[in-house]
Amino acid sequence: MKKQEVKTPEMSEDQARATAEEYTRLVIAGIKAPAVDRAPSFNVSPCGEVMSGKDSVEKTFTALRIQNVTVPSRQQESVFRQARTTIEGMGFRIRKFETATAAGKGAGNLTAMKPADGFSIILQTTASAEEVMIMVSSPCLERPKASGGGSHPEPPAGRTS
Repeated sequence: MKKQEVKTPEMSEDQARATAEEYTRLVIAGIKAPAVDRAPSFNVSPCGEVMSGKDSVEKTFTALRIQNVTVPSRQQESVFRQARTTIEGMGFRIRKFETATAAGKGAGNLTAMKPADGFSIILQTTASAEEVMIMVSSPCLERPKASGGGSHPEPPAGRTS
């Protein structure tokens, strides 16, 4: 059997940012939790074999957006359950789902991935126990070719593992 080659999806940094922002917005709307008053972060990093000089952020990158929301610890278990429903409704597959309540303190951990585009969502209770962190990350993406309008009209295929 021939090993199937996985093509790196092509997407601009602006498209990756917009996708991550939209997924974050949909999760926040679904769980009805207010965003904290700190600005969300957005970073891009090279993917591949950076240390051996085989890749750089100029060619391929992964994008990561982080935003926290305020969720009292006593409400976190129900919020994580609502997040699971919301995220599944967005076409993501749940990879990990845990909630724990001890002495009225909520804690949760949810990991999901969307096969259609390879983006992942992680929700975790933070150390403050009154906040939930929402992380949206892209798969390894290839920057579009600058010459000749080389962007592909079809949506990029995502990685499924």
